[in-house]
Amino acid sequence: MPASLKFPLTWEYVSSTPISVLKIAVKSWLELANPICLIHPHGFYVVLLDRTETEEWRFHYWPKGPRNILGMPAFIHTHDRHIESRILQGQLTNILHEVYEVQTDGQPLYEVAYEGDRYSSGTSNILRRTTTRIQSIVRQREIMRCGDMYHVERHEYHAALVSETLAVSTLVCMHGRSPGEVRVVGLDGYPEAIEFQRTEVDARTLVGLLSF
Repeated sequence: MPASLKFPLTWEYVSSTPISVLKIAVKSWLELANPICLIHPHGFYVVLLDRTETEEWRFHYWPKGPRNILGMPAFIHTHDRHIESRILQGQLTNILHEVYEVQTDGQPLYEVAYEGDRYSSGTSNILRRTTTRIQSIVRQREIMRCGDMYHVERHEYHAALVSETLAVSTLVCMHGRSPGEVRVVGLDGYPEAIEFQRTEVDARTLVGLLSF
């Protein structure tokens, strides 16, 4: 646990502790530790809280208002780890999808690669289009509000949608990594390979944006 975070990064603690306590601790840690903050391609902020051989803990923040999308506005994706998330502020819609391969129509399937540490702003993120086309259908749609928790299985297709009218923050634990590519349900009209780097932001700038 980072020394200045002041609470244990265990799901047992995070899932049972009052939201107000978690928010104060995270904000204080951002101010004291001044960690690297990156802007995700979908326009929200990502901060690595801690990383071990088995877990990655992150803080996510979606500011209110329009968000700049890099690369491709494709939101349905997978992870190679299980995801546990608790909403600290606002609300989001977590959507689980079933996908199946099609010969015509559908959407192109992309695979994600990182040329280095994905928590470094200098690392290239690359989306590569595969020869597979898929059709996706919504299996489950659930609105998650402040204090709620949700789980996403590794390699399960999902999308977390956040309204531009809200500021939203979450604590996320990624664990149980398994082999397999991270995939994105893409859109037609984009290149076969899309490369970009995540923008680094000073933690004090992020603290100034926080609405709690």
